[in-house]
Amino acid sequence: MKCCCIPSQTSDSSPKSGFEQIIDFFNELEVNKPVTIAEVVEKTNFSWSFVKKTLKKLSEEEYCGFHFEKSGSTWISWKDRDKILPKMEDTCSRFLDDD
Repeated sequence: MKCCCIPSQTSDSSPKSGFEQIIDFFNELEVNKPVTIAEVVEKTNFSWSFVKKTLKKLSEEEYCGFHFEKSGSTWISWKDRDKILPKMEDTCSRFLDDD
């Protein structure tokens, strides 16, 4: 796993935002491996409040494959696919029955 502590660079050499770095962090994780906010904080060096706010935003914006919930007294998050993606509004799935 790459280190998320060093500022990431995009292809045009501009620094990635904290939001993008957290998405990158989750995209590097194993599928269905839950992590706590504390683990994300430890590996990214972002503050607990920033990480929680960012994970909540990912959840509210319904990123595909991303999950964030409270388990007991701990917040956990995980992905259920290889890469988490922004919600796609207009896809073929709208034609599927909701059986």
